Amino acid sequence: MANGKKMSSSTKIIALILTILALTAVVAGIARFNKDKDVPTGAGGEQNTISETTSSPETSTPETAEETEPETTAPETEPPAPPKYYNPLTGIECSEEISKQRPVGIMINNIQQALPQEGITYGDVIYECLAEGGITRLFMLIQDYANAPKTGSVRSARDYYLDFAQNHNALFFHAGGSDKAYSEIPARGIDNFDGVRMNIPNSFYRDQWRLNNMAYEHTMVITGEGMVNAINYRKVQTQLKEDFVNPFNFSQEKITLEGNEANCVYLPFSYYQMPYLKYNASTDTYLRWQYNKPHTDKDGNQLEFTNILVLFCYHTGALDDKGRIEVTTTGEGEGYYINGGKYINIKYSKATVDSPVVLTNTDGSPLEMNVGKTYIAIFNSANKATINMNYNK
Repeated sequence: MANGKKMSSSTKIIALILTILALTAVVAGIARFNKDKDVPTGAGGEQNTISETTSSPETSTPETAEETEPETTAPETEPPAPPKYYNPLTGIECSEEISKQRPVGIMINNIQQALPQEGITYGDVIYECLAEGGITRLFMLIQDYANAPKTGSVRSARDYYLDFAQNHNALFFHAGGSDKAYSEIPARGIDNFDGVRMNIPNSFYRDQWRLNNMAYEHTMVITGEGMVNAINYRKVQTQLKEDFVNPFNFSQEKITLEGNEANCVYLPFSYYQMPYLKYNASTDTYLRWQYNKPHTDKDGNQLEFTNILVLFCYHTGALDDKGRIEVTTTGEGEGYYINGGKYINIKYSKATVDSPVVLTNTDGSPLEMNVGKTYIAIFNSANKATINMNYNK
């Protein structure tokens, strides 16, 4: 029995020791928990480490885009080329002012007794058409008229020459006219300048050399300055109409016609006037001859053209005792374009007497012309067969 009690006491002692150890561990755990709870955030240790790993990482933002992108230099660009302007009568480059102004058209005497003419080679375009009695009269168009030399002799108007002027919205200069021309000028609102019936100061005058050498009716002339004075005095519109359509379609690239040869163009208007134009290959132009002599002005300069147009129009007459005729310029017709020693067939149309003529190829496409001066023969359609493209002269 005594031995049994002794073992019971040992057991109790062991249990007590274990209990003390357990209590000690609990107290130590509580103390450690309290110590960890009092540590401030960010002072180090496990809690701060977790806080740092769960916070958003700091990023570095560049101050400006320019600092992060490589600097580039804008490529140098050439300034746009200034616009170019062209003489509507020749296609040759000119000033903007000249390109937009109305040209002048001048009735020029072409009877043999009135030769030589003054300033005729300054013209950009020359129309030739029968007047009466087999004679022809010229209609000379000038774009840069302010610088024109003495020009003449100036003669009287015919109504169909007004149609030629309206092809180009031109200012019409003349000295007298037929009754029909005088009636149509106001009816059609033609801006005209008459050296016979109008008192226009410092414009038309009688040239003394001509007065000394030929009949009075062949002596009237005008200069570029005189034309400007007349235009200013009459206070007419000097700018081309906004809706004006130029009948000439010039190509700035050289055109070579694929046509038949035209080395000497013979144009027998009548028994009296039978001019011809010879091709000069060295200059690529046609030189004009009439009355079997070179057609020159008073200074000895011969008329020379890059382009020749022949338009066939119906002629009626004689209509009066003076042998005057009528020329139908409206409707549709045929013609020739002659350039560079060649010619091709063309067509034309003119809706009204006051609208510009339209020039086309036979297929209806616009006719392109080479840059330069142009001679236009308004030829009787009934005499088409008399034209010779390779006249032996």
